[in-house]
Amino acid sequence: MSMKKFFAFLVCVWVMSFSVGCKEQGCDPSTTQRCFCPDGTVKEQVCKQDGSGWEPCTCIYYTAWCDNSTGLCWQDPQKDAYIEDDIGVTQPDAIRYCKELVLGGYNDWRLPTIDELRTLIRGNPATESGGECGLVEGSSRSAMNDEACLPIEEFSGPGIGGCYWPTELTGSCDRPDPGAQGHPLEYCSSTVSADDPNWIADVMFDNGGVCFNHIHSYAEVRCVRNAPTTPPACDPLSPPCTPGETRRCLAANLKIGAQVCSDDGSCFGPCDSTGFIPSKNRDVSETCDRIELTIRVPEKLAKPPVQLMAFLYDAKTWSWPPNRPPDGGTDYNQVMNPDIDVDKPFHMTVPGCTYYREKCLSGQYMLYVALMNSATMPPTMQEGDYWWGMQQEPILLGSGKQKIIEMDITLVPYKK
Repeated sequence: MSMKKFFAFLVCVWVMSFSVGCKEQGCDPSTTQRCFCPDGTVKEQVCKQDGSGWEPCTCIYYTAWCDNSTGLCWQDPQKDAYIEDDIGVTQPDAIRYCKELVLGGYNDWRLPTIDELRTLIRGNPATESGGECGLVEGSSRSAMNDEACLPIEEFSGPGIGGCYWPTELTGSCDRPDPGAQGHPLEYCSSTVSADDPNWIADVMFDNGGVCFNHIHSYAEVRCVRNAPTTPPACDPLSPPCTPGETRRCLAANLKIGAQVCSDDGSCFGPCDSTGFIPSKNRDVSETCDRIELTIRVPEKLAKPPVQLMAFLYDAKTWSWPPNRPPDGGTDYNQVMNPDIDVDKPFHMTVPGCTYYREKCLSGQYMLYVALMNSATMPPTMQEGDYWWGMQQEPILLGSGKQKIIEMDITLVPYKK
């Protein structure tokens, strides 16, 4: 430490001993300056009208909410909660996001297990921690067929926006899933199915349900760490600052983060780093086998249908009707308000790839087609709907050179 800095430090200590404090004089009202966000972006902030400090930088900030009943502390709100066009992340990216997160000065955040995530459920006793729903850490994919795990009324929970979580939490549970029309993003966990590592356990906080979904499906992420999560005290050698001002810093994840000056101007807070670059998914659908499908209805429709879907399911785990997410086909194979009738068949291409197009399917698959008069999610067949697939031979995909399979089917009326 230079002699000049040493004497400045002694002066500060002497002044503080008289409870006067050693702070800067504030800022000039209505002036602006650059400010730095924990995600690495740069914004602009304005000095308060009374000159006492800077207005908050318009960053995405997170806090930690700790549940005393479980000893778990949760990121609040979830990642990028209020960015409307955010599409979520895949589960592998969610794991990496939590591992890289530095929040409140802590860098030991993680993606929760399904057991931990279920401790947040409120308003649906069957899926709350310890409830009848049998989908837990170590479960196989069939556990999602447990009726106790099924959704209940949408947006009727006790949390903000009707979410099925504690009233203390902020965030949202209604952000649209870009890959499933009419269905909000689920919250993913680190738990994978015991019999298929490509399926991960999720919680649907919009309806209180618990399920498995594809590992490459997009989802919300809310990281967790063990309590306590107490902000570190000010470093006695930290320089005084103007309340609300920010500065760049090197965070514990070795990435550039940001600090905010405390309300009393005594020091800068912890160095947080929340920036994240998701992986780029590779679209291989154009190289996979595909089914050119002609869909017909057996009679004049009583009213225009609401949605038409055609998806592929692994023949080894096929059951009728398939009460789970599909193994193949993409979001293009869910068509809202399809133009179809007895004199107007519908033509659809079903690519032989996984739902998010990252891998071509290989093996035997069954085709399921449904024409529905409602847009309920998960899809629920009702009287007046049509479907196809009860009796069929498996379709062989990925056995060699790319092939095109022509199929012409006629739906049959739904019967319980």
